[in-house]
Amino acid sequence: MANKTSAINIQVDSDVKKDATLVLTDLGLSMSSAINLFLKQVVKKNGLPFEVTNVVDNKKILDVVCALIMKDGKCLIARRNKNDHLNGRWEFPGGRRQGLEDEKKTLERAFNEIFKMKVDIKDYLTHSICEYPGHIVDLKIYECDYVSGEFKLDIHSEYKWVSIEELLDYDLADADVILSKFLIKRALEESRNNSIID
Repeated sequence: MANKTSAINIQVDSDVKKDATLVLTDLGLSMSSAINLFLKQVVKKNGLPFEVTNVVDNKKILDVVCALIMKDGKCLIARRNKNDHLNGRWEFPGGRRQGLEDEKKTLERAFNEIFKMKVDIKDYLTHSICEYPGHIVDLKIYECDYVSGEFKLDIHSEYKWVSIEELLDYDLADADVILSKFLIKRALEESRNNSIID
């Protein structure tokens, strides 16, 4: 049985089309074949077959790792000092990655040396990429369990244990807002799934 086909009509920049046609011709591909290959990869990867970011050229990228620390059903957030570059906004605490340091090691170092807390680092959850004046932050978040210790205020002025649903009630740093939306959506989906099971 012959494969079913359907036509698509797309608008592209004329210069891009011209340049792409030259490249594809050298590869022995038609534009139609190339688009078919692209769409097959989208299906195979269940997403775009390449990374898409909002990274802007010529800005330093800071690789930062933070923690979703849970204790009694609530997570830890901390408020940066007002004279800090985040101007007193709230965030998930963590630290900047040094060189090729393992991300979990970054968190271990930050919580041992800076925050004086012991946490059990679990799984990587997601990340957000945000542009700030003068730099770009790639912020990765790991799920952690609280073990012991009181959060030491050094680069922060205060801290709180809040429910996931309350996160957006606080003036969070931009990158942390993106992470919070992910966490809230995840919590809602888990709650919905649990109610279906019950």
